[in-house]
Amino acid sequence: MSLIYRSILLFSVLISISGCLMTADQHVNTVPLKSLRIGLIGDSTVASTYGWGPAFADRCGDQLTVLNYAKNGATLQSLSDRFDELLLEKPDYVLIQFGHNDQKKYGTEEYRERLMSYIDRIRAAGGKPVLLSSVTRRLFGEDGRIEPRTEKKPGIPLKADLPTFAKTVQAIADEESLPFIDLYSLSVALHNQIGPEASAAYNFEGTDTTHFSPDGAASIAGLIIPELCKVVPELQAYFD
Repeated sequence: MSLIYRSILLFSVLISISGCLMTADQHVNTVPLKSLRIGLIGDSTVASTYGWGPAFADRCGDQLTVLNYAKNGATLQSLSDRFDELLLEKPDYVLIQFGHNDQKKYGTEEYRERLMSYIDRIRAAGGKPVLLSSVTRRLFGEDGRIEPRTEKKPGIPLKADLPTFAKTVQAIADEESLPFIDLYSLSVALHNQIGPEASAAYNFEGTDTTHFSPDGAASIAGLIIPELCKVVPELQAYFD
């Protein structure tokens, strides 16, 4: 076999192998995403009325269905039955964010017990829990920085403030090896950066410093999604 012939034969083999690899690579890249369901459970700061849930859903691709079962005024205790209804929908993941109303009803020990019940029930239903600390209220001190609310009404203290609840959620996530998004710290940092005047644009109306305008909700969803993709890498391809 001549040297020229052998060179041509080797070149043909290499081209064939390269073509096979390209075809395989193209096949991998064109495999469609499997459809997933992601549940949202929480209070009014998540709900479809004036929470971040709808803005979060708007950022999801066609293969990710959002089931928003959050409700105005909800606590872990009050939403327990509705939570079971969500689990009947067989979500692959469930994002849990409670605290704003729980802190008016009970302290961190009862909160921990009730949150653990949610976690156990998600697992039993075949889903994966993702824990979030509560988004901050937009209450500013005289220094122009966020101050946590400490009273239910003047002279009536809350059971615990949101930073304390946030630490409880993080501790549970660490103990249970669960994905955790510290939305409290992220949102505090955001509002401290932009200040009271710009933060007022997040208000649902007037002086409502808890719920969100559409732009405010979109901004909070914009905080959550990159963090979610970090702690649950499987979901990276599902967001627009």
